[in-house]
Order: sequence, then C-alpha cells, then structure tokens
Amino acid sequence: MPGKDQCAHCTSDKSLGCEYKLSASSPPVLYIADMLKVKLLRPEAKAPTIAHPGEDLGYDLYASESVTIPARGMAIVPTAIAIELTSASGEPMGALLRDRSSMASRRLALTAGVIDAGYRGEIRVVMENLGDAPAEIHAGDKLANMIPYPVLTTPVEVVSDLSETRRNEGGFGSSGRR
Repeated sequence: MPGKDQCAHCTSDKSLGCEYKLSASSPPVLYIADMLKVKLLRPEAKAPTIAHPGEDLGYDLYASESVTIPARGMAIVPTAIAIELTSASGEPMGALLRDRSSMASRRLALTAGVIDAGYRGEIRVVMENLGDAPAEIHAGDKLANMIPYPVLTTPVEVVSDLSETRRNEGGFGSSGRR
C-alpha cells in the first residue's frame, strides 16, 4: 500500500506524477499528480474513479443518494463532491458532464453539464427520464462521465464585420442531406 506522499500506482513521489503501465507490453501512461482534487461533502460521497487508467476519457461520477426519476420527468441527482481541476502546467480547468452509455440505454439523459473552473460547490447531475416508466438511481450507482476541459474563453471583441467563409450565413441544412 502506498504511503500518503506516494502515487497510488507505484512508489514514486506523487508530486512528480508517475508512469503507470497497463501491461508489461504497453507503453507507460504518464499521470500528473493532483490533476483532480476532490472534496467529499458528506459521508456517503464517493470520489470519482477511472475504470481503465490510460484509456478512459473521463472520470466516473457516483450518485450519493437514491433518487426516483418519474416517467418523462427529470431529477437533480446529488454526488456530494466538489472538485478542483488543473492542467499539467497548473492552469485551471473545467469539466463537461456527459451521459454514460449504461444510463443512455435506459433512456436516461443528462440535460446540463458544464462545470466551470472556479465552481467549488457540490456537483449535481440534471437527468431526464425519456422512458415511460419511473427510473431508479441508487446511492453508489455510476451516474455520469466527467471529462476535464481547458478554459478557452477570452475577452470578447465587438466588430462590425466578420471574415468571409465558404459557408457564411448558411444554417440548418446548409451542408445537404446526403
């Protein structure tokens, strides 16, 4: 078992990150120490996990309490966690919440999902039940994918003209049907 200052994957100093090997033949995957910091807000909270290190795009988030989503209705599902994300260079990052395929196959969809870099409150997941029967979410269920995302916003410049493109003002259907 690693010590508190050691990486969970190896015995290196966790402040340096580590190179974790998925298998003897795979190349090492570099993990950056403390990219995701998680505050557990209540005893029933579960920290996000990565099911397949080095392969998964995002973290799995968990429901902290059981919720029934009515047929054709919505619910806000608590996770009882707050987060802070940073890039390898220390820049603040936000996150996008996306549907898990197992939830989508049950006709459960996320309808909101932007976590701004400066937000430090509880992450709560807005879910819509598109089915004709109530859906049960149990405490401890994997609920959503949380994908780290860089902050790309810059100051806005108001201009009188925009550059020309081939598409210009072509909107819905402008690329054709086939």
